[in-house]
Amino acid sequence: MTGAPQKIRMYNPNSIMHRKKVLSSAARIVLVSILLILVLMPFYVAILYAFKPVNEVTANRLMFTQNPTLSNFKSVIFQNKFFLTGYRNSIINTIPTVLLLMAITSMSAWVLARNNGPVYNLLYLILSLGLLIPFQCFELPLFINWRNLGMDSTNIGFIIARSGLQISISLVAVTGFVKTVPRELEQAANIDGCNRFQTFWKVVFPLMTPINVTQLVLNSLFIWNDYSTSVILLRKAESKSLTLAQIQYFNGKTTELNPAFAFFIMSMIPILTLYLICQKQIISGITAGAVKG
Repeated sequence: MTGAPQKIRMYNPNSIMHRKKVLSSAARIVLVSILLILVLMPFYVAILYAFKPVNEVTANRLMFTQNPTLSNFKSVIFQNKFFLTGYRNSIINTIPTVLLLMAITSMSAWVLARNNGPVYNLLYLILSLGLLIPFQCFELPLFINWRNLGMDSTNIGFIIARSGLQISISLVAVTGFVKTVPRELEQAANIDGCNRFQTFWKVVFPLMTPINVTQLVLNSLFIWNDYSTSVILLRKAESKSLTLAQIQYFNGKTTELNPAFAFFIMSMIPILTLYLICQKQIISGITAGAVKG
C-alpha cells in the first residue's frame, strides 16, 4: 500500500540570504538603539533634574516632573557668585588657547610632514612623547614654576600652560593629515612664484580646514572642561573657571543636584553648539588625520 505522494521542499538560497539580511538589520537596529539610549541618558538626567523642583528630587527619580521650574537656573545665575566670573574666564582662556594651538601645530606639522631628515624625525618623536607622560608628572613643577613667575591665577598663565599640555596630541593629528595633502599643489604654487610663506597660507592651510576644525572643536572641549590644570593654576576667586565654579554644589555634607545640573546645561551650550555646527568637518578631519605616513 502506497501512501500519498510527499511534496519535495526545494532548497532556496535566496530565501536564506533574505532571512540573514533581515536578522542582520534587526541586530544593527537593536545595537544602535542601545547605544543611542546610553548616549542620551546623561542628557535626559541632566535636563530632568535641572527643571525639577528641589522637593521632588527623591520622588520618581527618572520620571519627568509635572511642575517644571526655572528656579534652578535663576539660582545659578544670581546666587552662584562664581558663575558669570567662571563663564568669562573660560571664554578668555579657551579662545586664545585654541587659536594659538591651531597656528602653531599647523605650521609645525607642515614642516615636520614635508621633511624626512633625522633631525625632523627626532623633533617629531620628542614632541609626540608628550602623549605618554601623565599630567600628574607635571603638576608640582608646573605649579612651582608658575608661582615663581607670578603667572598663577592669571589668564595668560593658564593659556600658555594649557597650550603646552595640548600641543602633542594636536601635532600628531595634524601631521598625519598634512601627509595626505598632495605635494604637487605646493610645487605648482612655487612655479607660479609663491614663496614658502605664501605657499603655506594660500595653498596648504586652506586644505587643512577639516583637521583645523577638528582641532578647534576637540581642543575647545578639552580646555573648556579642564579641571586638573585649573585647580592647580587658577587659585584666586577672580580667576576661577566654570569647572571650579561648579564645585560649590558638591561638598562633604550636602550635594545640590538641581542647581548643579542647571549649571551643567548652561555650561555645555557653547561647546554643544560649536560641535553641531562643525560635525561634518570633524568626521573627515579625524578620518584623514588617522592615516599613517
